[in-house]
Amino acid sequence: MKEFEVEFARVVRLYYSRLQAQLAQVGLFRGQPPIMALLRKTDGMSQKELAQTLNLSPATITVTLKRMERAGLVKRDMDNSDQRVLRVHLTEEGKRMCAVSDRQSLRVAEELLQGFSTEERTLFENYLRRIAANMERALHEDPGFEESDLEAADFEETDR
Repeated sequence: MKEFEVEFARVVRLYYSRLQAQLAQVGLFRGQPPIMALLRKTDGMSQKELAQTLNLSPATITVTLKRMERAGLVKRDMDNSDQRVLRVHLTEEGKRMCAVSDRQSLRVAEELLQGFSTEERTLFENYLRRIAANMERALHEDPGFEESDLEAADFEETDR
């Protein structure tokens, strides 16, 4: 089992390193693509809703959104009915960069699965779903588990 752990961790590191390198080439940074993808589905979410949905701290989401706002990817507006709430919207540039991010992600996924048949890809995806379900179940059954424990350092970034 130790060999599985080592290889699984190696694949995850390599995948994210490759993906981050591809995204950095187009000016996107860690944590930004998940926010853009979520806003593409549900534009106008509050910062709090984004943080909760992505299991990020309010501080992390604020820093990331400030950076995205400076890059012209999002704009934040006060909620009409509650001035304490900031609503986040994708800009036209943000929508364009969503498509770029999608293309880069597909490219990396294709590199990852190069040489696999369609049947092998389907099996692999099913195995990954089962692995994820096992880990989610184990986490939620752990008495010391809190949703905030899911916040990954990979989503955090410094304000560059």
